[in-house]
Order: sequence, then C-alpha cells, then structure tokens
Amino acid sequence: MLRFTRTTAWKLRSIPIATIQYRQFTYSTICYQLKTLTPSLGINNTIESNIPSETNRLAKTGTRFWKKGEVKFNKETQKYEIQLDGKTLRTPLGFPLELPINKKQLAYLIAHEWTHLPDIKVKSSTLPLTALATRAIDLSQQHLSDMKTEKAEEMLALEDIKLQMLRYLDTDTCLIFATNKECDGKLRKRQEEIYRPLINEFNEFFTIYAHNKNLIPRQKSIELKYLDCETDGLRGNKQDETTQLVVLDWLNQLPIYDLIALEKTILTTKSFLCGITLLRSNVNDIETLKELYQFNKNSIDEDYYHKTLEELVELGNLETIYQTEEWGEVEDTHDVDKHDWLRNLASAALVCHHN
Repeated sequence: MLRFTRTTAWKLRSIPIATIQYRQFTYSTICYQLKTLTPSLGINNTIESNIPSETNRLAKTGTRFWKKGEVKFNKETQKYEIQLDGKTLRTPLGFPLELPINKKQLAYLIAHEWTHLPDIKVKSSTLPLTALATRAIDLSQQHLSDMKTEKAEEMLALEDIKLQMLRYLDTDTCLIFATNKECDGKLRKRQEEIYRPLINEFNEFFTIYAHNKNLIPRQKSIELKYLDCETDGLRGNKQDETTQLVVLDWLNQLPIYDLIALEKTILTTKSFLCGITLLRSNVNDIETLKELYQFNKNSIDEDYYHKTLEELVELGNLETIYQTEEWGEVEDTHDVDKHDWLRNLASAALVCHHN
C-alpha cells in the first residue's frame, strides 16, 4: 500500500514536498501550488562563467575565431573529441566536449556545426547540437567543477530539473481540450482525433511501468487527468500524487542525453507527452527501447509506438495551426516559429539517437 507523509527539508530548502513510500522505496514529488524550487524551464538557463573555454568565448564575443572543426577518437578514453584547429572544445564549465562511443554521428554533426558557421556575428541558436551536448556533459560532470556559484548550482540541480519537467504534465498542451465552438468546432474535432489516442497510449504506458516496478497494486491503473474547457471552464489541471510518483520514477531511469532531449522537446512543445513521444520515436538502442520506451509493445517492426517530427509539431502546435488557418499568419513570426520547432525537435532527436 502507499503511505503518505509530509516533510519540509530537501536540499537545505524549506520547500514542502509530498513523500510517497512504497515498501522499501521512497519517492518525492513537489507540491505544485507552492513556489517552485528553481527557475522555470522556459527561462534561459545558459550558464555564464569566466572559465576559459571555446563555448564561453563564442557566447561572449559572438565572432568566429577558428578555421576548422573536426573529430578525433581518443583510444584511451574511448570517446570522440570535438576539436577546433586541433584543440579539444570545452563546455561552459570547462569540461572537454567529448562524446561516448555510441554518439559518433552526433560528434561529427557538432564538428560540422562549428566548421560551417558564418564569419558574421554568431548567435547561439546556430549551434543547437553543441548546446544540448554541452548541457548533458556539464550536468553529468558538474560535481567535479570548480564553479560553485549560486546560479550554476541552480541551473545544474538535476533533481530540480526533473521536477520542473514533471510540472509540465499538469499544463500539458495535449491534455487540454478546446470548447466545441472554437474554430467552428474543427479544433476540438482534431484534438479528439489525435489527443485521445495519445492519452490512452500513455495511460497504458505508465500503468505497465508502475506494475513492472511494483509501484502500484495490479488492480490499479494510471489515468492522466486532462482539462476539458467545454465542461470544466478555466479551472486548473493537476495530476494526482501517484501519477507523479510513477512518472518521476521513470524520469530517474533516463540516460543523461535522453533527459536533455526530453527537456528540449518539453520547452519547445510545452508538452511532457510530446517529449516522451520523441524519445520513443528516435532512441534506437534495442535494449533501451525494451527497458524504457517500448516495454508495452511486442514487435519492433510492427508494434512500436512512433511519431514523425511533423506529427509532433501538429500535436504541440495544433491550436496555433487552426487559428492561423482562420485568421492568417503573421509574417516573420509563425513561419519562423515553425522552423524553430523543427530545428529544436530535430536536434533533440539526433541527441538521443545512437550510431
């Protein structure tokens, strides 16, 4: 059975959290109506520092200072190093930009980013793969860093980041249904067509996960709560604590590169479900798929759950799509947003992909 207790101490912060204990396991979920632990995921979380690294130099100067980007395989570390003019790149926290052996494709794509940057003023958005890879490295290595500023510690608090991602499940784009009158009923009709199957899929997904992990009794199931504006009005939406427990436990199993890809997708689509869908559609390591992403499916070729990037754009941006069809696009806004979405989602897909 589940036993609920209250505690006020967590990471030296006086933030009440709900602790759920099941057998010998203990899990914590944040009470969302209280103040959040860290700045929202939507806030720019770039780490500013004076550590001498190429990524920091580019961020501060915005100008090109190298001729060529290339990849070197280090036989001793069994990692791929991204180099500029023969010198290994470093992350904002000063760690070598080196990728594991199963990220060879990503390493060459990052080198390509640096090689083909224009000589004009460089913006960080032109290096999306570098940004995701360096964030993964800094998060996994930050305990070794000499950088101990309050801002860095906040931005690199991995458990806080997971809780912030979990918050998006309450306001998930795919868990909010419009009224029947909006866009002459066409928006609601399309939401019913693509949101309902998505919700049913993840109800099954997390129920099977919870059963496999003995987090809930076999006779119980996970049911994601959604907001129906036709009947519920403008009330808030909040997942129950058991659902939070199960989803947080699943989050804790993710490899760091997958976690960063999930974070980027959530920020882009404002949807936790779209984030998981991207991982389930693009992670290609068979063992990881069976363990974390497709355990509720039987066949790799026929049954595995999959969505294209275009389908993810529709899932996360459906209301805007129908509004622009009715009222027209704003030039240099909606068209640019669509390209930003595709760039962000493609980058996340590549980061979680193995060779």
